[in-house]
Amino acid sequence: MDDALCTDRGGQSCGTCRFWKRAAGDDPRGSWGQCRRMPPTVPEVGDDKLVHVGVWPHTDVADWCGEWNAP
Repeated sequence: MDDALCTDRGGQSCGTCRFWKRAAGDDPRGSWGQCRRMPPTVPEVGDDKLVHVGVWPHTDVADWCGEWNAP
C-alpha cells in the first residue's frame, strides 16, 4: 500500500483500519475493499425471484469515516 494515500488523516484511513478487508482477488496494491465495521445490509429489491444477499460497503484504501480502529 502506498503510504502517501493514508497521510491526509494522520494515517487513519480505510486501508489502515482493522475492519477493512481488501477485495478478494484484487491486486495486493489494489485500492478497493470492504468495510466490515458493521454487519452487512440487505438491499431492497423489487423482484422476489432474485436471491437476496447481504453486502458490505465498498471503499477505497484512502477513504475514511471517523470510526477508524487500529489493527
